[in-house]
Amino acid sequence: MKDGAGISKNLQEVSGETDCYGKQASELGSVTFEERFLIGTLNKVTEYTGFSSVAEEQTGYYLPFLYDGTDTLKMYVKSAEKQVTVDKSPTVNVVYLGADKATAEKAVLHLVKEDGAMTEVYMTGITFNEGDA
Repeated sequence: MKDGAGISKNLQEVSGETDCYGKQASELGSVTFEERFLIGTLNKVTEYTGFSSVAEEQTGYYLPFLYDGTDTLKMYVKSAEKQVTVDKSPTVNVVYLGADKATAEKAVLHLVKEDGAMTEVYMTGITFNEGDA
């Protein structure tokens, strides 16, 4: 994690029974933010219609997290032009990392403060379960 925005301490895991737009967090996987590292397992999910109405974004890997900071943040994975606002805790944020393991492993979550300072969250500590999907 490259913490240029100084917000890594404000990122938290989502407990297993928490609803993440129609799927429980445990269905998506189990991830913890430790120090400046992301550690855990993400599962390949199918038919995730609560996340997106776009068919191409309904199967793949998703990162759920909570943000308990005070700064207003935007987030994106692939395109800075498609930034969305990060919800503050207790509202869960879910990010689509990609449809397949190879894409998800290379994904970088960018969290951007209003002043442009950025934190980048890398998936290097994550195991991606391909499962039956």
